[in-house]
Amino acid sequence: MLNYKKYSDYDLLTLFNTNDERVLIEIYDRYWDKMLAVAFNRLGNLEEAEECVQDVLCKLWKLRSTFSLQNEKLSSYLARAVRNQTFNIIYQNKQKRQKLAGYSPEEDVIDSISPERKLIIQELQQQIDNAIKNLPPQCQLVFVMNKNEGLTTKEIADKLNLSENTVKSHLKKAKKDLGNNTEFLTIIVFFSIYLR
Repeated sequence: MLNYKKYSDYDLLTLFNTNDERVLIEIYDRYWDKMLAVAFNRLGNLEEAEECVQDVLCKLWKLRSTFSLQNEKLSSYLARAVRNQTFNIIYQNKQKRQKLAGYSPEEDVIDSISPERKLIIQELQQQIDNAIKNLPPQCQLVFVMNKNEGLTTKEIADKLNLSENTVKSHLKKAKKDLGNNTEFLTIIVFFSIYLR
């Protein structure tokens, strides 16, 4: 029986596509604690952090037949994968909280307008949400925290454990991507002119 504990990360990954689950178990044993620390540091909830790490390892296992690393350590890849997964979890949690609270950004405006305009606003809001959802996950999260929650770049940086420069670059990218989306711009113009 092979003793995977003696294998380097590189050697383990070369065996990954053999479908030997002991390879994944060895990766789990080596990196679980470090991955969990990264997830817990960002999420602040042990149960969510454990689920986050499990999700990353499950995705890694699903990719085993095509997975390869180029000029990157396995530990760095796993830490980055966990960070990305935490961004998804934070964003999903925010969406759930808003849904449970019955949050609707247009509800104050809708109360004072006709049913036809209500329908138009709902459709336009859906298109805006879709445009925002096309942003990369971390960029999307930063944009939503800034625009919907009104957080400053410093507050976002503190909450997500990022540098302020990283937050600023995500906001810049979001504005550029949305600015290049002509459908998104048309919707915004329509909102500002037609629905005053």
